[in-house]
Amino acid sequence: MSKKAISIFLVILILALSLVSCSGASSKSDKIEIVTTMFPEYDWVMQMLGERAEDFKVTMLLGSGVDLHSYQPTVDDIVTISTCDLLVYVGGESDSWMEDALKNATNKDMKVVNIIETLGDDLLCATDGHS
Repeated sequence: MSKKAISIFLVILILALSLVSCSGASSKSDKIEIVTTMFPEYDWVMQMLGERAEDFKVTMLLGSGVDLHSYQPTVDDIVTISTCDLLVYVGGESDSWMEDALKNATNKDMKVVNIIETLGDDLLCATDGHS
């Protein structure tokens, strides 16, 4: 991924985090709940939260060694997504199941970051070797 694409993603994620922070934690918990689908997003979120990470509940859905392309969410995963405050996922064909999960979300104030949609053409340029 190019530096420009990473910068755009980080700005959008920071904006989403600030919006969630301003709205306060959900009524179900004292902590703001952030859900990521896999480790890279989880790691980015944890790095951005830094010392404030303990103020958030960050959940990664895919366990170690689980293939994103064949992943099927459990009922618990759908509930976790449905009630979180911020969702960060890759998007695209690998996460095609996410659209249905989001339709049934109970937290209507949830902020969602779909990385492929967010980065758009910048992501395509980064994967083509252009920047």
